[in-house]
Amino acid sequence: MTDHREPADVRLDELFGAWRAEIDEVPLPSLVDPLRAVDVVIEAKKGNRGRVHPPPDGACTRPPGDAREEAV
Repeated sequence: MTDHREPADVRLDELFGAWRAEIDEVPLPSLVDPLRAVDVVIEAKKGNRGRVHPPPDGACTRPPGDAREEAV
């Protein structure tokens, strides 16, 4: 069967195919340990209950007082 595609398209397909083969040769390590991630989510749901903790560096991200009073 004759290939009726442009030579540049054929070459591009060859290059992408070779690149894909190289990528598939080297296994990629897992970026996240699934078991640890599940443990973290369970602990967060169990202990947090929707509370927001102050930032560890003491940064003040809200204006002093009740901002709702100023908005009225």
